Amino acid sequence: MQPTSTTGQSGQSHDMASMPMATPMDLFVHELSDMLSAEQLITQMLGVASDAASNAQLKQGLQHHQEETQRHAQNLQQALQVLGQQPHPVTCHAAEGLMQSLQEGIQSSQSNIVTDGLIAAGAIKTENLEIASYMGLVQKAQLMGQTEVAQLLQQNLEQEERMVQRGIEIGQALDQQAAQSMGGMAMQDQMGSSAQV
Repeated sequence: MQPTSTTGQSGQSHDMASMPMATPMDLFVHELSDMLSAEQLITQMLGVASDAASNAQLKQGLQHHQEETQRHAQNLQQALQVLGQQPHPVTCHAAEGLMQSLQEGIQSSQSNIVTDGLIAAGAIKTENLEIASYMGLVQKAQLMGQTEVAQLLQQNLEQEERMVQRGIEIGQALDQQAAQSMGGMAMQDQMGSSAQV
């Protein structure tokens, strides 16, 4: 009886088993590699989201951040070069899950206001994942005395923080639109009910 290999949705074998990590540097490189995978997936995700978005401000914000995200991936590659390391062949399953959630939401949506709302909410979730990851990576780089690496990661962190703030502002505007729309629907329902009495 042959052993079965565990594979993820992408068909790749689970990465942790294939990349032994014996030192803190191994772990750091693994985490940088995971973020590189995340940024590459998020670049694709932003393209899908901006194509589906109808709100002009949301679409513009997503397109701008897609360009930033490509630079984030470059910064991570540069950080690995500074360390004299190659990225581990890993897939960020957290980013994969966010991508799947976005695609399923867009497919299920039956109106622009719903699509824009779920894209804005998904963007905020994604940015908060990235912020938490970069905060940890910056701290590790600083503690290891890797100043240049820390600076590259700090650039990414600051842009993610600005993006989440923009996302919150756009999301609030979309939520107000949705609330007004629902208020109008509720009023129509009330009028319909009173007409039946």
